[in-house]
Amino acid sequence: MNKLSAVFTLLALVSFTTLADDSSLPPAPAADIAQLKEVCQQMASEDQVENAELKQYVLDCVNDQLTEMGYKSVTEVN
Repeated sequence: MNKLSAVFTLLALVSFTTLADDSSLPPAPAADIAQLKEVCQQMASEDQVENAELKQYVLDCVNDQLTEMGYKSVTEVN
């Protein structure tokens, strides 16, 4: 859990809030999306998310973080 806390603390420190709509935001680098997906999957495991809900949980988690970082949301994470 300390690793996850550190990751989200780091994300909070480098993130910024924007009032722009999602279409004007830049896309996130693939490496950032992959890292966020891994963290979100770990969170899902800790939260004991059911398999049927896992894909949506991870997508929502990744998009929440991308939004906080000032990037465009994604429609899927593979």
